Order: sequence, then C-alpha cells, then structure tokens
Amino acid sequence: MDTSLVISGAIVLGAGGIFHLLENRIPLEKVDRSKFLKFDLVVVSIIAIVVAALTIWLLDGVVKEWLDSTIGGFDTLTSLPILARVSLALIIGDFGYYIVHRLMHTNVLWRTHVFHHSIQEIYWFSGLRTSALNSLFIRMPYLVALCLFSIPASILAIVAISLGVINFWVHSNLEVSLGPLNYILITPSFHRVHHSMAEEALNRNFGNILSCWDYMFKTAVKPTKYLNNSKKGFDVETNDVPRQMFGL
Repeated sequence: MDTSLVISGAIVLGAGGIFHLLENRIPLEKVDRSKFLKFDLVVVSIIAIVVAALTIWLLDGVVKEWLDSTIGGFDTLTSLPILARVSLALIIGDFGYYIVHRLMHTNVLWRTHVFHHSIQEIYWFSGLRTSALNSLFIRMPYLVALCLFSIPASILAIVAISLGVINFWVHSNLEVSLGPLNYILITPSFHRVHHSMAEEALNRNFGNILSCWDYMFKTAVKPTKYLNNSKKGFDVETNDVPRQMFGL
C-alpha cells in the first residue's frame, strides 16, 4: 500500500477525532451523531470510490488537456513562487466553488445537490453525505485552478487533505466565532445556516473557505441562535436513495 495514502488517511482520521472531541466540549446545538452514522458510512464509502475514479480520469485527461491547449499565459502563471500559486489557486477555486454551489440551488442542478441537504444531524462527519455528481461538480473549480497553476503532486496531496479538513470544520457542531474574520472566513455556524429549513436561510451562505463572496454578492445571512437550532434536512425514501446518491 502507498505510504502517502496511509499518512493522508491517518491525518484525516486524526483531524476527525479532534473535531469529535471539540464537539463534546463546545457544541453549537444538541446533535445525535450516531443516529444516521451507519447510513452515512455506507453512502460515503460508495461515493468516495466513484468520485476518486472520475477525478483521476479527469486529471489524467480532459482537464489537463484543456488547460494545456486553451489557457493563455500558462507559463507566466507557473513561474510564480509556489506559495503565491497555491494561494491564488485556492482563491480562484473557492470563487468557482461559490458560483457552482449557487447554480446547484437552481432547478437545473438541484437534483445533484439535494442529497447533501437531507442531513438532519449536522456534525463534522455528516458533511460527507453528498451525491457523486455533487462531489465532482463542486470540486472541479479547485481542480481546474490547481492544474492551471501547475501545483506539483506533493503539494496537491496537502491541499486535498486541507480541503477535507475544511469540510469537517464547516460542518462541525462547534460554537466558534472568529471575530472580524467572520466576514472573510467560513465558520461552522455560518455554514449551518445554509442547511437550515427556515425561510430566511434558503439559498444563502454558499461559500466554502471564504465568506467574503457571500457578503460581496449579498447572499450572506448572519448566524443566530434561532437559525442554528432550526430544523434541518429531511428523510430520504429508501427507494430514492440510489438516485440521490448519484445525483440523478
């Protein structure tokens, strides 16, 4: 087995363990983490295999070929220092994520995203419940941006782990405020509003890393105790699970 995969897995699991312990200490709301755990473990395992295969195929072929043949100024971008390239790639990728996420809340793409909004007990692991098409579409902006700046494989692995940990962070059941940085960075309470079924929270708070996009484009709703504790998610009919899992 590839040592890097083992190390990456250990880091992700370790991060999950840390979030689990922190949720015990400073929970945002009362959550039953075991209620849908078995269901999510099965779903996440299946979707992870499908998305990993599709991502490898895209990176080895379609995305890379398109970038190499159509992006002007490619050499100029790749000549920047690695820290600048990674930072710019993440900023551009995150803006792309915001756009794609907003599009997923339209009639055309809602079927790819609705499974993620079925989550009723939101905590660090629950955010991995998503359809295959959702996982693929919503990560494409990051993949394209990282390829655009020719980020080496060793750094790509670090970025991938970091994005996984960020997913744990935004879905975690943590009572955390970053003060003035709340207007720049996503917090668990900010994203929790996105999952609320309350009328004022619908189609709001789309960001993943940066909350500034929501404030810039007026889709931000500040977290409140009412919204954070409001109803979230819905029951998925058994016969509808396969369709929703793949986002069809």
